[in-house]
Amino acid sequence: MLETRPKPGAKIRVSGGGRCNLLPSVVEPTDFHTTGSANTLRNILLSWPLAEVRSFFEQDLAIPLKVEPTGKVFPESERPIEVVQALLEECHRVGGEIRTRSRVNSLERTPDGFALGLGSEERIFARRVLLATGGLSLPKTGSDGGGLGLARALGHDLAPTHPVLVPLTSPDPAWRALSGLSVDATVRVRIDDRVIDERTGSMLFTHRGFSGPLILDASRALASRAVGQAHVGVHWGGTSVDWKARLLSPGRSSAGGLVRDMLPRRLADRLLDLAGVAPEKRVAELARSERISLESTLCDCVLPVDGNEGYRTAEATGGGIRLGDIRPKTLESRIVPGLHFAGEMLDVDGRIGGYNFLWAFVSGRRAGAGAARRLQATDADR
Repeated sequence: MLETRPKPGAKIRVSGGGRCNLLPSVVEPTDFHTTGSANTLRNILLSWPLAEVRSFFEQDLAIPLKVEPTGKVFPESERPIEVVQALLEECHRVGGEIRTRSRVNSLERTPDGFALGLGSEERIFARRVLLATGGLSLPKTGSDGGGLGLARALGHDLAPTHPVLVPLTSPDPAWRALSGLSVDATVRVRIDDRVIDERTGSMLFTHRGFSGPLILDASRALASRAVGQAHVGVHWGGTSVDWKARLLSPGRSSAGGLVRDMLPRRLADRLLDLAGVAPEKRVAELARSERISLESTLCDCVLPVDGNEGYRTAEATGGGIRLGDIRPKTLESRIVPGLHFAGEMLDVDGRIGGYNFLWAFVSGRRAGAGAARRLQATDADR
């Protein structure tokens, strides 16, 4: 295994806010996105069911796991290094050799397989190669697109790449001034009047715009589209908060009191200002136009979004090696025989919450086992 970084497992080390969100607790094929065949994606996922993946970590690697109320699975220790060390020990146990600080700069076909060019004019020859270099997200961890470049140089036409699970940026300083606030909400991503994505969860205001699990998941519906093509509407507090009913049954509440009861004060005041409603004005005394404006702001507030933070902070990459260009049983290239792919290099990305790690583990196992079987079959024919 040729590892670019000084130490393997950089993405594991930074995952889950440093606590290592290793897996989800439940999974459906719809938790993943691809521009390719949904059936191919499903078949690859089913090749190593989630229960068996958990068993591998808990039984084979002896890592106790826990499920949090969010459905995310973490090591009980919440120490990423425990996971990295266990994987490295297992690699050594089965005879794997790991070389760090070994970046592959070129990959060429030879009559017997491949020649891998490293620094200082070193070359390594291999009958089969598995590229599992990641996509373009979090380039400081080593996934800077180098593997995608090697595949492209060998003739692969990639599905267009873009950052996913990425914070959104805003041009409006009034929204950025809410940095640090966290709130429950329901987000709807629309193109014209059609809702293409809707989800409820926690969102976070940042000094650049918007983040948190809710926004990161919603960003998957935005990242591949041009700015302004899709719009993000927010129902503050989540759809369980019936703002219309509260506005129609206000009692003696002021507008400020009604909104501040459900939302952080700074956000409430921002929304009241956006709606053009004075906080001290009693709800019962609001003009019809004021009531409509406040209801619209609370139930379908369009966020000013002008882009995203890019690969620097994105947790995954959309696009990559097309599923139609690989053999599903071995993840071997149909274009370059002997070349296999796994993980984020493939045109598959999952939701936040351990789904992209699950895809990496499942596809890595599938590709590795497929390459081994093909080597064994070739040896048997000799």
